[in-house]
Amino acid sequence: MLEIRKYREGDEEGFQRLDNLVEEHPWNRRNLANWEWKFRGKNPAGKPLMIYADNDSEIVGHFAAIPMKYWIDGESVIGSHSVAMMIDPKWQNRGLIKYVSDKLIQQLEEQEISFTYGYPNDNAYELHIKLLGYEQIAQQKLYTKRISLNDDGKGDLDCGPLTWKKILKFGDETNDLWEKSKNDYEVIVERKSDFLNWRYLERPDVPYYAYGAFNGNMLEGYCVLKLYKEGQTLRGHFIDLFTSIDNRSCGSVLIRQGLQFFKEMKANEVTLWMQGCPFMRDLLHEHGFSEGGISGGGWPGSTRPMVCRFNHQKDKYQALLVEKDWYFTMGDTLEIY
Repeated sequence: MLEIRKYREGDEEGFQRLDNLVEEHPWNRRNLANWEWKFRGKNPAGKPLMIYADNDSEIVGHFAAIPMKYWIDGESVIGSHSVAMMIDPKWQNRGLIKYVSDKLIQQLEEQEISFTYGYPNDNAYELHIKLLGYEQIAQQKLYTKRISLNDDGKGDLDCGPLTWKKILKFGDETNDLWEKSKNDYEVIVERKSDFLNWRYLERPDVPYYAYGAFNGNMLEGYCVLKLYKEGQTLRGHFIDLFTSIDNRSCGSVLIRQGLQFFKEMKANEVTLWMQGCPFMRDLLHEHGFSEGGISGGGWPGSTRPMVCRFNHQKDKYQALLVEKDWYFTMGDTLEIY
């Protein structure tokens, strides 16, 4: 008998089986360690909402929303990121995903989680827009840069008064930076130490490399970097970039040192998705990034849609959560990055 229900202990194994059936992309395939981190880890925003379709004890469908703390127009707000919309191929095109999604949306509305955003693929985009009440917020641009490997890629860069250090754990200095800089942004994920440690340094299945630009003991900015291999291509991602708006010297150090890291690691190219921050956009352009996919790089396109559903106080948040004000970096999505 088919049942649409919340998560039960042990569902993670059925989730993994379902993922192996339906996911086609080669990047960061989900595994049980990833599931444990994402759905049971130390997310400071709270516990995720997970809805499963169960047919005679076999998981045939899933959709979830993971809470995210946001700083919006000077207030702390709980939003959420929708992830892992999956239906067993035997059950596709039978309306099951609508039942699963409606149950999840009901939970979001009852808990007054203000908004839910996501990145549907081509197959799911119309479903989100036409049947689930999502709206397109942005057509996000991919920033790209090729790396020249003609030299040995070594040597210190001039950081001026700043010192470049690897971050093994985000601490009080990160919270000080957040409090100093948060009101520079209209809409942004709360970048406090508890979130950054969970999101990056505690993730078990993917290594991230966090670095900070320090002025003495004061953190002025940080970046989070990632490498992955596709065929013969080694790519680098700027997963997160954060400093005070208009701190050009720090922003430049973050990008230049990040590029130096990728060069030393022999990456062929560097990419990132970013929106909502002209300051950071201009710095990326100054350091040789272009907007658009790299020819022959294996990317499906140079843009992708960001969609959002307003679950609570729609008029308020619909006016605030717009592309030009919503600062987004790749770490703000919890799927493959």
